[in-house]
Amino acid sequence: MLNLTPRNTSTRIDELPAALQPLAAQSLTLARLYAGRGITAPDELETGLSGLLPADMLHGITEAVRLLDIAIDDGQRILIVGDFDCDGATSTALMMRALTKMGAVVDFLVPDRFKYGYGLTPEIVELGIETFQPDMIVTVDNGISSHEGVARAQADGITVIITDHHLTTKETPPAEAVVNPNQLDCNFTSKALVGVGVAFYVLGRLAKLRRDAGKSTVQVSQYLDLVALGTIADVGVLDKNNRILVHHGLSAIRQGRCCMGILALLEQAGRDPKAITRTGFWLCVRATYQCGWTYG
Repeated sequence: MLNLTPRNTSTRIDELPAALQPLAAQSLTLARLYAGRGITAPDELETGLSGLLPADMLHGITEAVRLLDIAIDDGQRILIVGDFDCDGATSTALMMRALTKMGAVVDFLVPDRFKYGYGLTPEIVELGIETFQPDMIVTVDNGISSHEGVARAQADGITVIITDHHLTTKETPPAEAVVNPNQLDCNFTSKALVGVGVAFYVLGRLAKLRRDAGKSTVQVSQYLDLVALGTIADVGVLDKNNRILVHHGLSAIRQGRCCMGILALLEQAGRDPKAITRTGFWLCVRATYQCGWTYG
């Protein structure tokens, strides 16, 4: 649920965070706007990709990347299991595009949750086995509560990597690797990272590993248009980390450096990419609607 309550309603300079008080002396309104958006220090306004939190902070990412690297090299069949909303669809598209560029044998499955249930259910695993015969399953934007589905896949000798961002009260499933900033033992400080953001981090780390080893790789930052769209659609809090991701993604969309699907949505809405200063929820709603009908 979107919380519209301001995070800071200070009216006096001495009530603002100390780092914003010099700015408030020049413009109290601007300082209050920053404080209301959770910005408490000037460095939080940084938009360079170098300002992103390091991938190593994500618990489980090293093992996930190691397994994916082996799977690509060995020609294993990788199946991406996504979700039908905009975050799930952009996560799936991101995984498919990047892994294909790295040389992976990869397919995707975005099942009807009303028929097969939500997450990596045993029914979805069986559908995946019947259709794709995968050696590895990678979930995006789901899976953190999927104990039965993980067990079903592993019973067939399938390696399971979970990438998700949802909270859970259950114990983490015993998958071969789990990457989720909201799992209990993860020290990644941006808990607002959405599913496509988690996928971006995993793929970025994988691309670097393969680049350093002289293997086929890809520049994952070229897909930040998808990351921005999924983050906004899932109402991810725009903390410093998400602001950086969304800033670069929106910049790419404005310059027309985005996927054909986003350009098609803009054309359908009669919008000029160059004139866009924000996606607004209008684009996210269109994307969710189209993704739901296409993949649901």
